[in-house]
Amino acid sequence: MDLELYRPQIEQLISLMTESDFTDLLDRVLFGESTNTKFLIKMELNRLASPCARIIDLRNKQPSAAEYKHGNQRHFLDAVAIKTFEKQLKNYRGTYTMGVYEAVVNQKRQATTAAAPAAHKDILQAAYLSFARTHARGAERMHFAIPVVLQLDKEQTLKATTLDISTTGLRVKVPLDTKAVTGSDIQIVFKGLQKEFSGPEVKTPVPYRVVGQDKTKEVLILRLCRTQQGSRFDNFIEGFIQGNKHRYKINTDNLTKSVVMKGYEQYYLPLMQGLPVFFSQLLDIKLESVLYNKNNLHIIEYWRDENAKNCLSRLLSPARMAEVLALPGDVKETLIYSFTHRTEDCAYFFSATADELLAANLRTLFLAYGARKTSWRVYKLKVTAADTRILGQQFTENNPQDVSRIALEKAQEVDFVGLLTDITDTRQQKSYQQLQPDIKSANKLNRFISSHDDRFEQLPFKFVQQRQEKRYHYSTDVIASFKNQHMEGSTQDFSSRGLKIALAQALQVDKGDKVLVNLPKLQKLTKTMTLDKMPYQVVGFNPARTILHLSVDHKEQSHTGTEFFNLLIESNPGKLSESVEKLPKPGLELALRHLCCHHFLSSAAFVRRQQGHFDISKLAITPAGNSLTPLLSVMNTGRGSFNLTPVFGDHHLDKVVINRIKEMEEEARPQQVELFISLQKTNKVEARRALSSAFADDNERKAFVASAMKNGHFFSVQVHISKVGKPDISSISRELDYIAQYAIHKAKKIEEELWAINAVVELTDTTTATLQRLGLTNR
Repeated sequence: MDLELYRPQIEQLISLMTESDFTDLLDRVLFGESTNTKFLIKMELNRLASPCARIIDLRNKQPSAAEYKHGNQRHFLDAVAIKTFEKQLKNYRGTYTMGVYEAVVNQKRQATTAAAPAAHKDILQAAYLSFARTHARGAERMHFAIPVVLQLDKEQTLKATTLDISTTGLRVKVPLDTKAVTGSDIQIVFKGLQKEFSGPEVKTPVPYRVVGQDKTKEVLILRLCRTQQGSRFDNFIEGFIQGNKHRYKINTDNLTKSVVMKGYEQYYLPLMQGLPVFFSQLLDIKLESVLYNKNNLHIIEYWRDENAKNCLSRLLSPARMAEVLALPGDVKETLIYSFTHRTEDCAYFFSATADELLAANLRTLFLAYGARKTSWRVYKLKVTAADTRILGQQFTENNPQDVSRIALEKAQEVDFVGLLTDITDTRQQKSYQQLQPDIKSANKLNRFISSHDDRFEQLPFKFVQQRQEKRYHYSTDVIASFKNQHMEGSTQDFSSRGLKIALAQALQVDKGDKVLVNLPKLQKLTKTMTLDKMPYQVVGFNPARTILHLSVDHKEQSHTGTEFFNLLIESNPGKLSESVEKLPKPGLELALRHLCCHHFLSSAAFVRRQQGHFDISKLAITPAGNSLTPLLSVMNTGRGSFNLTPVFGDHHLDKVVINRIKEMEEEARPQQVELFISLQKTNKVEARRALSSAFADDNERKAFVASAMKNGHFFSVQVHISKVGKPDISSISRELDYIAQYAIHKAKKIEEELWAINAVVELTDTTTATLQRLGLTNR
């Protein structure tokens, strides 16, 4: 027997050895194991808990090792070994045991062995991560082999054998030459169950849909999901699984994949740069909803007019969306350019797609004139048809109370899912300005003033990881000062580290500017604090710049405003009105999040840190329809993964990503860079890459692009780097507890994998925008 296979269980049991009910705990942790296995593990536990007299001396391996005393023994340990030693002592109630000795020695041995191959590891090969809801999630799945008959159509039947079964799905193995179409509906007759049970629920064919196929050398495995819920067969299968758990082994693989996927979603979605947008279509295409977080909220805020009304639907008007959806391909892509012209009374939003400007022969004028405005924006829009069938699969098995009936019905009305990404880079505006049009003809651009308005729902992502502070409604006088401007107004809400204020007149600020805030009326409440000239950072505003979102700089250790508002909150429990967004359709955000993930329109790489070493562990992407897929596939060394060498090879992972991550604090704003990539394919694939900002001027950029296009392909990729906090394990604790009942080592492995994630790197293809900016394309 190889005890190493049970190492996770042994480590868990070590800390439980002194418990009075240890025997019961051991039986629970080793549920399903033989009596002999339990006996051997118990013997191993006793060995590890026995006192140890051996001295640990690391001076010949670690020059930094110094004397470390424990009791009457003198060890020589370095800082890492001391940390391991003291951590293990706690497991053994402060006694130096064989377990403590072996943990320290093995930790040093593993560190040495891991360091050797690290230099040879190809750290740019990333495992493929799919967020698609291709199968039902979370249902209990049991290994179960019985004969069944598949009715593929009215005339064709096929004998098969089940591999496992759940209340919502089934896996069957069929001959390798079977012709089955993914997405097709079939009927299954459970011949094996009919021999044991006589009820009508097993005699009637049960409807399923083929949702996936896996080939081995010998058989074809079909993944099937139920297409009918609420039947007597559901109750029968649920009771059958519950009654046979001890007889048949529970398969946790499906749930394990789902939990891992959910864990990565918890990291990515609160930090994603693009704004998920959802459309319905009866006659016209209408913007219905958006999902926002702290990183994409600025896209919505930009479109607020002088009355604080959101006008994003002007950018995504029915006429424009009809043209976008007429573009070829399953995933439609376009660039939209925008700027705002302000008068004393109102703000005029100008916007146009690249195709609209080309058709009007006004591209040069629009780009050059608009780029002279501080309000200049460049957006990338991707749209695809929505498959709302996955919602029915998700919310019949997973806590249906989380999504109200009205919310589910609303989500099922979505016809198209899109992603609107702001790819503006202020460093590039000079490139547009150099296009040198006839600025005197600017009135020709009036045709691009957006006027169509539709109301839509703005829904926040709900994640524990965001941990945004509670905000409270509170109106009091405020004076905001910036440079030589002093504007009066009032607060709308506050938190311990932020303020939202409304001013009588515009304050000409930009994001990142420091504003000094004075709270004259609140000053009367305190004599120990000075509520004058308190520095706040501008993190958002409406186009008229009369409503400002302010935050305390995360680098500041102490701040008078934070101290005052914390005291105000503590001194008035239950008296302050919390600012909570009232969602008219509870659960709509959750349903739309499933659609957003199923139709994943971005590319996100996850950077992990293990033993001080950084690499890219997984890449979330939908290969079909993603314009970066050819770039990320061209150097692949294996199936089920992507290679990021074309983007981050030649140490660019360290230069562009890792070095920035090391300097970033957890709550720091994402950093953005753009890479130019030349891909040449002769006898072997070769890639050259350079930061767009590293070129002296546009002439050098054009030379690089021209050379790349002459000898192969050119790509430009915008890279957004966000450092993550700790994983939200609480959101998957129920699933982890369930997995641990049957495979504790799998549950522990999931936690370790999620804790290792250090940053999210989002990749956006900006090739078309770059070519247009440099005047190198007619499209």
